[in-house]
Amino acid sequence: MTWSQVDRDELLRLSDHDPFVRFATSSEIVAVAAPDGWACVGPWRPGSGHWGGAAVVGASAVRSSESQALAAIVEAGGEDLALEWFSTSEDRPLSLPGPYASTGSGHWSFMWTEHDYGLDARAELSARGLAVHDLDDHRDAALIESFGAAHSDGRYMGFPGFGFATAWLAVRDRADDIVAVGALHELASGMPHLAGIIVRPDLRGHGLGGLLTQELTARAVEEAGVSTLSVFTDNAGAIALYERLGYAVAHRFHTRELAPAGHLV
Repeated sequence: MTWSQVDRDELLRLSDHDPFVRFATSSEIVAVAAPDGWACVGPWRPGSGHWGGAAVVGASAVRSSESQALAAIVEAGGEDLALEWFSTSEDRPLSLPGPYASTGSGHWSFMWTEHDYGLDARAELSARGLAVHDLDDHRDAALIESFGAAHSDGRYMGFPGFGFATAWLAVRDRADDIVAVGALHELASGMPHLAGIIVRPDLRGHGLGGLLTQELTARAVEEAGVSTLSVFTDNAGAIALYERLGYAVAHRFHTRELAPAGHLV
């Protein structure tokens, strides 16, 4: 395939207003398109400098299509382009252009909803003796990070204190102890993205995470008309929960983490 550079408006049209393009990209992108697919890279969050993107091609596309798309993007972006990740659909190969090497990979799903189904999450939480409180991304960063680190299996991905979050919600019990937290991050597009949701282990499996997710979703849809999130594709339980709350899977991505090849130790 021959890949040609396009702007975001043309990319929206060519991708049939794909949810990833609509909700996770801004005008600050480098994008290419071909008869059987499209690809783009851009900042994930506003002003963060963390650039990444994806290629989406038809099932009949040749196996080198995504590699060709990435090479075209790197050429179009010039020397100042610094990518940290790039995704393909699952089970699609990717050869990296000379400036880059892979430092790891993962499989995750991008999900979205434009609907708030009206569940009064706060009322349900109140009936359980729990209450929802707003936290401050900077002032309460240490508190949030401590809770996340104590109750996650690995590195907590909420990033409190980085300025990524437009809202943090904490669920507290009658003793005023935090039992769950979650955030809305802002994507470079300006759209809200759920992040950092974690429930204290002894309370998992009782619907608390779903109620917190519903509360965050309601706030996002009220403010922006949409809510997005990312989840590891092998987390079938979480995906099923989000689907019950009205989310749909836009893409199941195989993401490669990238670094300049000359910087690898």
